Amino acid sequence: MSVAAHWWWIRHAPSIGDQGIIHGQDGVGANLTDTEAMKRLGDRLPKDGVWFSSNIRRTIETAKAVSNGTKPIEITEFAEQSFGLWNGQKWKDLPKDEMRKFWTNYGDQKAPQGESFRQLLDRVAPKIKSMSAQYLGQNLIVVAHAGTIRAALALALDLPLNSALNMSVSNLSLTKIDAFAADSPYAWRVEYANLLV
Repeated sequence: MSVAAHWWWIRHAPSIGDQGIIHGQDGVGANLTDTEAMKRLGDRLPKDGVWFSSNIRRTIETAKAVSNGTKPIEITEFAEQSFGLWNGQKWKDLPKDEMRKFWTNYGDQKAPQGESFRQLLDRVAPKIKSMSAQYLGQNLIVVAHAGTIRAALALALDLPLNSALNMSVSNLSLTKIDAFAADSPYAWRVEYANLLV
């Protein structure tokens, strides 16, 4: 079998406070009280992995908690989708017409002054590809966001962008994707997604 970069994607722990608030790229901290879940997750991960996170506080805090203190390498391209003017608001309070447009055209619709899922994928995909080549044969453990992990799955599975929203990505879930070397007859393999350990 061809050599691969092994991606271990983790969605960060729940954000502190009301779970109905849109946080996007803001600096809210992670609720790290579920220590048993984080220990189980840490035990499942390879011991020789290189740790990464987005540059957003809740992913950095989660990475340190799951890894027993390892400071992750921060990757700005792995930040959550920007929700622009919706950030800090509650989904249930947003105008129904705007919500309908957003959810029915998830790939290209965006919040005012935010970014679409396509724009998120356009910044995530090149970084995944370049890191896959750089870390070929290694384990990359990345604490990121639901949007970022959906983008990784959309890339690996060559999904229509609106279909990415059909995938659940729970807090502290694990998604495993292998990115194979350029000489491989196939580029990607998804071993599992949204696994809660």
